[in-house]
Amino acid sequence: MNECFDFTINLSKQKTEQIYRGQAKYLLVVTDDGLKLQFPIGNFRAFVSEQGIQGRFRTETDERHRLLKLGKL
Repeated sequence: MNECFDFTINLSKQKTEQIYRGQAKYLLVVTDDGLKLQFPIGNFRAFVSEQGIQGRFRTETDERHRLLKLGKL
């Protein structure tokens, strides 16, 4: 059974640049339910803006906790 998780990201432009310079390979988020999820940073490339990575997101995972979808709400 697939599961959905909602979370907020508020990374500044400077922090986002550090991530993409190779200083981090994963992004750790805390869901609205208090769960910690770790994603490869490349999954967020489509959401980088002039301000960094900001907004509300929803992820869908399969029963093995593999990422199926990631989108901005």
